[in-house]
Amino acid sequence: MIDDDVIALCTIVPLWAWCLSRIGYLRGTRGQRELWVVLALLTCAATLRLGYVERDVARWTGVDDLAVLVKHLAVILSSVLLWRWVDSVAADAGPRRWWQRLTAARPRTLTAVLAVATVIALFPFTAPSLVEPDGDKDFIGAQSGHLPGSAYLTAYLGTMALALAFSGALSALAARAARRSGQRMFSACMYLMSAGCWTGVGYCFFRGSYLFYGLVDARYPLSAEAADQDSSFIEVASIGLILAGVSVRGWEAAARLVQRRRLLIALRPLWQELVSVLPAEAIVRVLSEAPSRTRDHYDLRGLWNRLDQRVLDISDSALEVLPWVTADLPRQAREAAHAHGLRGDDAEVAAQALCLRTGRRGCADDTPRVGLPLALPLLTLSTDLDAAAAWLSRVARRYHSPLMDVLEAQTTTPTRKPA
Repeated sequence: MIDDDVIALCTIVPLWAWCLSRIGYLRGTRGQRELWVVLALLTCAATLRLGYVERDVARWTGVDDLAVLVKHLAVILSSVLLWRWVDSVAADAGPRRWWQRLTAARPRTLTAVLAVATVIALFPFTAPSLVEPDGDKDFIGAQSGHLPGSAYLTAYLGTMALALAFSGALSALAARAARRSGQRMFSACMYLMSAGCWTGVGYCFFRGSYLFYGLVDARYPLSAEAADQDSSFIEVASIGLILAGVSVRGWEAAARLVQRRRLLIALRPLWQELVSVLPAEAIVRVLSEAPSRTRDHYDLRGLWNRLDQRVLDISDSALEVLPWVTADLPRQAREAAHAHGLRGDDAEVAAQALCLRTGRRGCADDTPRVGLPLALPLLTLSTDLDAAAAWLSRVARRYHSPLMDVLEAQTTTPTRKPA
């Protein structure tokens, strides 16, 4: 059997890490503060699961099993507050179902008050925890077959199951609404939240089945140790899924990091091709600061700045090659792209890639400049870095594709006259 404290640490460490990392967001929106309180209460409850913490609390206060009562109260409040938070998230998920009337503020408050009052009232009548050979205490095992203790745990587990069931259903509604509106990341997180809540409901029923067998004096299919460990694993899975679901910002940051790394790598061939047309001082700067291919793949430090500089270098290079691009070349390139079945943005990307390639070749070969160069900017880039880099990555793919040779052969060769 795995030590219960080891299993508990699998939830305690991530919970503490999440709460400490989100302290800076407490000045943000009300929803962020409420979510932090939910996870902070859950963190305190998980910490009180540790055997030495339970023993220390009993020694300092002189009240046996006080840590158990505090832990259960924290879980009840955390579950109800999570119910409230998810209900606010799902408020814009479309028409409210009939059962959503039960998730309003009054039913939630009544549930929390009754649960807390019942648990506090029944706690003095519960059986003392069983002391295991290693010194750990088993509170739930002591209540097996004990009517007041079973009633206490039924109030605790029932409240948690009710709150998590509503939270799971509301999370699924919010996930579907987010998916319809195109918010895929938020939708995925809400589905994870829903899965975590329903896993928590399963934990409550699993624990409740153990109590039921004890009340009817029947032999449980699992030993007490196996049942306790299995329930701990279910608890770890539930908390882990809920943590993953509420970490929308973290997933978005990770997704941006992966996307920017991919864009940085995708822009490297085009950047290497065009950087030679920059002024001498810019080339010196690139030679002294340019990251290696290995760094592009494996070093995530300064990723935003490196991507921004790469986009800026390509944009500046596009201005440098304008004197070798005729005014009608973009139109001819688009017509040639249309002839090959490209439409919309795909045709525009191919046209820009061909213009860049033609201008860069003319600059590199030191050919005379065209008589009537293109007056407009060659690249149409967004002010948003990610959008601009994504567009340039499409241009980079076309720039080195065999299609460019075909399009170049079909466009009119620019008349080369001295400027």
